[in-house]
Amino acid sequence: MIKKLSNILAIVIWILASGLWTVSMIISNLEITNETIRNICLILTISGLLYGLVYILPIKKPKNLGGIITVVSVLLLGLIIEIADWTGDWKTQTILYEHGHLKNKTIEFQMQDKGALGFNRRIVEVTRITGFIDYVEPIDTSKVTLPWIKVNKDINEIGFKGG
Repeated sequence: MIKKLSNILAIVIWILASGLWTVSMIISNLEITNETIRNICLILTISGLLYGLVYILPIKKPKNLGGIITVVSVLLLGLIIEIADWTGDWKTQTILYEHGHLKNKTIEFQMQDKGALGFNRRIVEVTRITGFIDYVEPIDTSKVTLPWIKVNKDINEIGFKGG
């Protein structure tokens, strides 16, 4: 009974994590802002696909299949991150505007650390869906009108010294 419940729970967690990661990849404006959650979702997606593939194929399954698939998933995650060049998350430097009616909407100046290549910069409208999922779209601040309120709050998530 407990084994059956744990299997059902594992499948539900896999479906949720895989669905979240897949949707965030398909809808390019949807971002998982917490790198740990994003990587866990990717590992669970890869692991689930590998488990499914192993159980479909008519091969003998080793006793330590879970450990093998976990190691392979983490290695694949490392390769995917290296190939996809995920060198860093977008970090909010300044909240330029806050929405007058909706507290989960802001217009932010963000930067992404690209290592030796410098920084990418963008100004975006951010709608916080949860604590780790944002809907982000580029915006032209010259066309911003009410109900946006100019606030210019320095956040400095990258952690620049001074100024």
